[in-house]
Amino acid sequence: MVLPIAPPIRTDMRLEINRFISFETFPPNNVSGLRLAKDGFFYTCCAEIVKCFCCRRSYSQWHTDDVMFRTGCFMHAPNCTFMLGTDCSNVPM
Repeated sequence: MVLPIAPPIRTDMRLEINRFISFETFPPNNVSGLRLAKDGFFYTCCAEIVKCFCCRRSYSQWHTDDVMFRTGCFMHAPNCTFMLGTDCSNVPM
């Protein structure tokens, strides 16, 4: 029996600059890659899916980034240590 291999954890995404760079190939729309990177997200290079480097929660239903910032941190898991401010692995720009 062959078991699927889990994708490697992208520890390089602890660095905010790397998260920001991941948005170079993000499809053009009204979403700010800089704002997403600062909020812990990186582009997965799959459709318009972004993922939190810490809680690994994904989001892809974009209209504008204003929706995300008006409604708070709904994109993170409730126990995301980055969102809660207790994560020490983030490396800001």
